Amino acid sequence: MKYTAQSGKYILKNFWHIFPFAIIPAFFFALSADRESIRCAIETLLTGDISSFHFSHLFRAISILNFASWQSVVFGLLGVVLIIVCVAMMLALLDKHMRIGKRTYNGLFSKLNDNLVSTAGYAFLLLVLYEVWSLVTAALLHFFSMISNAVIAYLLAGVSFLGMHAVLIYVIGTVYLWLPCMQITGFKAMEALQYSYQLIAPVKWRILLGQLGSLLFVEALIAACAFFAPDGVVFYAASTAIYTALIMIYCVRMMIAYFDRDNIQRADLNRYY
Repeated sequence: MKYTAQSGKYILKNFWHIFPFAIIPAFFFALSADRESIRCAIETLLTGDISSFHFSHLFRAISILNFASWQSVVFGLLGVVLIIVCVAMMLALLDKHMRIGKRTYNGLFSKLNDNLVSTAGYAFLLLVLYEVWSLVTAALLHFFSMISNAVIAYLLAGVSFLGMHAVLIYVIGTVYLWLPCMQITGFKAMEALQYSYQLIAPVKWRILLGQLGSLLFVEALIAACAFFAPDGVVFYAASTAIYTALIMIYCVRMMIAYFDRDNIQRADLNRYY
């Protein structure tokens, strides 16, 4: 929770400098979300009879490339492309600010060339991991929902839902510091992965718990928006705000954790006159 608290403080102080890099991909991720599938899954859950769960609704409710329509796929892919570009520039800005205390945009586009390949590889890795996770999670929930005993069905579905979230966070936590390690040290991919894991290992569980809490909280907010929002415009606006906050927290926390674990002094914490 230490890194999460520090990330929140950093975002509040530097909000308008990093906000533009987060809201652009967040907007397209919000448009790719299948509001009707999310609402259908929640309504089924609240009826007390999850035996009517549909695999397609479950998968579309949690997947980024949910294949609910061709528009969802296009918006999802645009979100992935834009998050690669925007995160590459955001990390360049964060690195510059934390290293020398300046948060100007000068040199970001030249730094983009250095960060783009590593960011693209990292983003596609997380996308594949998440989509596979979405498929397996939806399949497990659908399987347990077919159990005739409602109490056992709800229990096993709840355990599998939380368990799969723990698995996802554990896998992502293993590569959490990989991206800043590649970009800051210049190590090759496997060397950077090994070094980043050595850095995160002593504090891995603390970071994982923070990430798990953030993920479940975000999912609860999006589910509430899908269920209570009076129309699509409200849902997409709220989802954009939620995804924007999630992207900023993920990236800022990643850089703060890396600087702390690699014992790099942060110049942004000092006041210069």
